[in-house]
Amino acid sequence: MSAARTLRSHKKASSTSAPKSAKSRATKSATTASVKKTRAKITRQSKAGQHAESKSAAQPSSTSLLKHSQQTTDEWYKAARTKNGYANYVKSGKKWLEEWTSEGRLDDEIGADAFDVIAEHTPLALRALTAYKCEHLERGFSSAEGLRSAFKDYFERVCGCQGDFWKYNSHTQKWEGNPVFESGFKTYYESLKNRHNRTGTATQALPMLPADLKVIMTYLDSDEGAKAFTVTQRLYFKAFASTAFTLWTRNDELVNLQFKDVKMDLRSKTGIPYHEFSLIFRKTNKDPTKVQKYMVQLDKVHPEVDCYTHVKAWKIHMEGLLGRSLTGNDFVFPALASTGQVKFGEPTSRSAFETLLNDVVEKSDALHGRNGKFTTHCFRRGGAQYRFLWADRKWSLKAVKWWGGWSSNENVGTLMRYLLDELMAYEEGFSDIMMDDRVIDRHETFMGEDNTAPLSKADLVKFEESMVAKLQLILSESTGARMPPLDCTEPSSMPESLARTSDNPPTSSSSPLSPASSPEPYVPRPSRIPSTKSLDDALTYWNHGAPGKGLDVPLKDWLTLFKPLDYSSEGVKFGNIRFVCEEFYTHCNGDFTLFELEFPGLRQRFTLLMKAVREKRKVRGDTKSRKRTHK
Repeated sequence: MSAARTLRSHKKASSTSAPKSAKSRATKSATTASVKKTRAKITRQSKAGQHAESKSAAQPSSTSLLKHSQQTTDEWYKAARTKNGYANYVKSGKKWLEEWTSEGRLDDEIGADAFDVIAEHTPLALRALTAYKCEHLERGFSSAEGLRSAFKDYFERVCGCQGDFWKYNSHTQKWEGNPVFESGFKTYYESLKNRHNRTGTATQALPMLPADLKVIMTYLDSDEGAKAFTVTQRLYFKAFASTAFTLWTRNDELVNLQFKDVKMDLRSKTGIPYHEFSLIFRKTNKDPTKVQKYMVQLDKVHPEVDCYTHVKAWKIHMEGLLGRSLTGNDFVFPALASTGQVKFGEPTSRSAFETLLNDVVEKSDALHGRNGKFTTHCFRRGGAQYRFLWADRKWSLKAVKWWGGWSSNENVGTLMRYLLDELMAYEEGFSDIMMDDRVIDRHETFMGEDNTAPLSKADLVKFEESMVAKLQLILSESTGARMPPLDCTEPSSMPESLARTSDNPPTSSSSPLSPASSPEPYVPRPSRIPSTKSLDDALTYWNHGAPGKGLDVPLKDWLTLFKPLDYSSEGVKFGNIRFVCEEFYTHCNGDFTLFELEFPGLRQRFTLLMKAVREKRKVRGDTKSRKRTHK
């Protein structure tokens, strides 16, 4: 009985526990699915958040964009050299303003912060600074030009002055625009420019042509050149000058050239030896991947511009000094010490080479008889003009633009002025271009003339007339009598095809070589005295004159050749130069050392020198002030 009861209880418990176990499993399964669903949702939300964050990171803020644009502008808008120059102008200008305002030299309205707080008196402060430089210190117009450019840039970038005007806004009660456009300063600046153009003595930067380089190279190879310069200096100059002339490089492009940019001793397909130069970052190219390659071959015909030979000799010399082969990181033209020693690993500077250039030009007398100077840019100008105008194989304008690294968009007019403007500075002139006996030059006719062209009938007729005239002159001088005209145009004496169409042969009176048409004798006349800037100018005009400037007769001869009335318009300038020269020769014994003791610092300042000489004459009693009678 009890066993049966126990069995029933067990069955009942089993039947009861079975549904509970199934329900538990179902609940657990539902919970697991819910957890998975929740996890998936969280994952999707997380990914969406990450995507949003990455998308947000890919879209920079306006602040970062403006910051990057400013960085690019600061780095690339102006060259570092220009920015440094502008900064020095502004810094020195602010220092001057602070000193002068603290000493009370300027009006009370102009404060020490006139260049920082832009207001009504800012242009006045800038004009006072410019006048101090150009009037008090007697600086040239270039100083005014530099000040204006530097402060214009400073007012725009730092002070936020925009626009090419300067006016007062009555609504905002503020001044607007850029102070450099204020009418008073603008007028003064233009006046300085006009004064410079009308009274300044320009010393033109000349192009260096092969003839100039030949004079210099000959001097450097002479015994005199060997005494004046070391072997290193001579080889250095030859390589630098010939490379700059050949590649038309700007100074910065050449001083930073390294041997990794030069492949030497290459051979063309036909066996011609050449060097290959690679130039990056030319003025019109800021792309480091864009390289222009220049193949320069051996030039035995023109040794003065033979870049191939001079660069090779310079490389061999440097390797001898170093005792090793040069690497790609070595500069082709390292800096030179004042002792002539090479500073390996340091590129040369513009001022350093210009000092060497001036020294070589002066000692070689390459500028003999010319008014001008050579700068580091002379090689680029000379090389371009030579290839375009003078070389046997002239280059096209397209080739000139590519070789010189000019932009393909460069204005043709600008480039032609670069090539041709300075040609007129040393051209012999065309005053006799209409004369038949002028030797025709290839630059006088359109597209030049071919000397190998066959003779025409007109050429032969002109030659015949010239020979007849010369024969008549010779015969008349030898016999002392006027000879009748010779007629060499009879049909029996020359082919009919070459007979002149004119019935009247040239007579002796019509010949340009006839005594009857000889020019009148030259009669000297007083001319305008050129601008005198220094004692050296005065001495030159007094002793030798200045034919290149129109002063044919030396001033010392005017007293004997002319009457004072003849040069009354130049009387004041003549008297000033005369008294200064007399002071130099009579009271200083023609000695520049004594002169410097008497008139320190005035040799290059003629106006002040003239006043000082006048005072000396008054003290000695050599001159008396004119007494004016007042009625």
